[in-house]
Amino acid sequence: MALILASVTAISLMGCGNTNTNTQEAAEAQDQTAAEESAEADTGAEETANGENTYHYTFVSPLVSHEYWIDVEEGIQAGAKEQGVDVAVLGDTKVDVDAMVKYIDTAIASKVDGIITMALSPAAIGPAIDRAVDAGIPVVLVDTDAPESKRAAYVGTSNYDAGYEAGKAMIEATGGKAKIGIIRGTIGQETDNDRIKGFEDAIKDEPDMEILTTEACNSDMLTGTQKAQDMLKAYPEMTAIGAVAAGKVLEEQGLSGTITVIGWDDTDECLDFIRTGVVKGTIVQKPDFMGRKAVELLTRINNGEELTETVIDSGVTFVTAENGDTYKDAQ
Repeated sequence: MALILASVTAISLMGCGNTNTNTQEAAEAQDQTAAEESAEADTGAEETANGENTYHYTFVSPLVSHEYWIDVEEGIQAGAKEQGVDVAVLGDTKVDVDAMVKYIDTAIASKVDGIITMALSPAAIGPAIDRAVDAGIPVVLVDTDAPESKRAAYVGTSNYDAGYEAGKAMIEATGGKAKIGIIRGTIGQETDNDRIKGFEDAIKDEPDMEILTTEACNSDMLTGTQKAQDMLKAYPEMTAIGAVAAGKVLEEQGLSGTITVIGWDDTDECLDFIRTGVVKGTIVQKPDFMGRKAVELLTRINNGEELTETVIDSGVTFVTAENGDTYKDAQ
């Protein structure tokens, strides 16, 4: 039995999930509004009527229209309400590390009280993080870490461990016999690299498991669908393809239920495929927790607290048809 694992997040990275290009104008309007809100914060924390400070943070999202990052943003805004702070959002509708650096620099120029973002590329994002910290602005990373930077804390999945869990899930689902294709988010992204390494280590002692190919979908669903189709043609011995984009291909070609699929993240479409048996299971992160915790940490830092724990593993859950309707209750 062959299997293609969609090893993508979010970027988890973000994966080949729903990036809807029809949201471009709305996202651009959101970016403009967020930039205006961020600029208004250039005086730092403001004093409210009861004498308490309101901190102003900026969340630099790598992909504002992606379902996973929308979940992170919702967690951030829920955390902002709990902490009594304001959070503006900056980001694009396509993955662009240069744009992320630009948005971080915008937040620095606006003199915000804190920045939340992810290290899409630690080498590229790290210097921007350091510029923020040097300007007196604490930075908390979610989802993907840049441990060599001056960031104050990281909240997110241990991507190596999550990849390892995906590998173990594949072994169990296939009985240790599979020819594997991997669809990742973007080439060179640290998140994907760590997950793939964990996956490889999990299956390395299985003599009947082989990775045939790894392809990038640039976190775009249509590209992922095309990659899945191309893999099936190039490797006729394959009998499966992964995650949301794979599910579409399998249904269209009448292959549902004849293959094994391990996905990543819990988009609505992916969960539907699990319920109908197209996807065996999916590795699910905890984006809401990441967002809430990041806001909490920034507020504690601004209140003068020295953090004793700066790396917080949010963990993952393997979701199948058996726990698909209840897993969120346990998170």
